[in-house]
Amino acid sequence: MAYNPDQYKAKKKRAVDPNAPPRPNLLSHDKVIREQKDVILNLQLQIHRQAEELESLKYKYNNMQQSITGILSYLRKGK
Repeated sequence: MAYNPDQYKAKKKRAVDPNAPPRPNLLSHDKVIREQKDVILNLQLQIHRQAEELESLKYKYNNMQQSITGILSYLRKGK
């Protein structure tokens, strides 16, 4: 192994574009991930509530259908 003086030379800094957006870091990614998890959790809760409401409305609809069918059969027999 030969000694290479270029190996320990300080690197030149790159030119920075002033119009470039800031570089992302892990903390900002972590924040974004946490916010997305919160949004997903809220959407899951909303879906769950809507599913429960849908089941309730289906139950009411079926009861109304049975009531209407009973009323119609009563009216048809009366005539």
